[in-house]
Amino acid sequence: MSKKPKPRHVIPTLESITVRGKYILPETDFSIVEQKLLQTLNPIGWGKLRTIGESIRLAYWRRAEKGKTERKAIKWWAEHLRKIRPGFPVYFTITTVEHLNNNILVEVECRPGMWFRISQLQEVSFKENQVQEALLECKSFVKQVMSAVKGKEVEPVSVYPIIQRTEIKSRLLNLGLKEIVDALDKAEEHIVQNNFPESLKSSRTAFEKMIDWQMTKRGLDKTNSYQNDLERLKSKGYLDKDTTELLKSYYSCLSIIGVHEKGAKPGIFEAQMGYGITLIMLDYFANKLP
Repeated sequence: MSKKPKPRHVIPTLESITVRGKYILPETDFSIVEQKLLQTLNPIGWGKLRTIGESIRLAYWRRAEKGKTERKAIKWWAEHLRKIRPGFPVYFTITTVEHLNNNILVEVECRPGMWFRISQLQEVSFKENQVQEALLECKSFVKQVMSAVKGKEVEPVSVYPIIQRTEIKSRLLNLGLKEIVDALDKAEEHIVQNNFPESLKSSRTAFEKMIDWQMTKRGLDKTNSYQNDLERLKSKGYLDKDTTELLKSYYSCLSIIGVHEKGAKPGIFEAQMGYGITLIMLDYFANKLP
């Protein structure tokens, strides 16, 4: 008779158990958003910690005493965290990113009890299924709350990549590559506005500008195509064969789908994938070939 396998334990980072996403809300006044959130969450045990500008922080303080400051409330709650499941959502924030015509673009964030057990109680190890449970519950919680306030998802709720987009953009700006960052900003803006082919075009533009910069920096003459520019970078020893083929394939994909609009019409997931891969490719160039 086979023994039941022991649960696998992992050591999650705080970032790996924090889920975020972006939504468009049919409002122009953030105070209305705050009112709707409180109407939705107060009845199920949630309360407001604080509002700073157009950002509200809420927490699950069902048994907490009223009138506590955020710092005292978190300290109080840390003492009771062991009584709830580590995957239970206990912290939720919503922050305005941009005001559009008749809407507000917001970023949302959710943390499970596990997050505070790590940060407040110095716990380290959890069962793998507990981590998976935490991510699933937080994603589900965000979707339910944002559905209640009529939010439209524009960036799926997920764990952000370990390398944040702001860090990559910062590296590019430090190299003087503002035009590339501007193209990335446009790609992101088009995703929010549901202009998915345009987003892919902007991602491709950012990629092209990086190749232009690489050719100039290496003192290489431009060829008649970006595919050939990549080949020239390879022939001069700046790129290896496999990486060159990967970069060429990616550039071709962006061109076919985004610029020439052949094949299936791109949606939000294709635009986000194109944007995400572009960030990775640009970060590769910025780090390996600065």
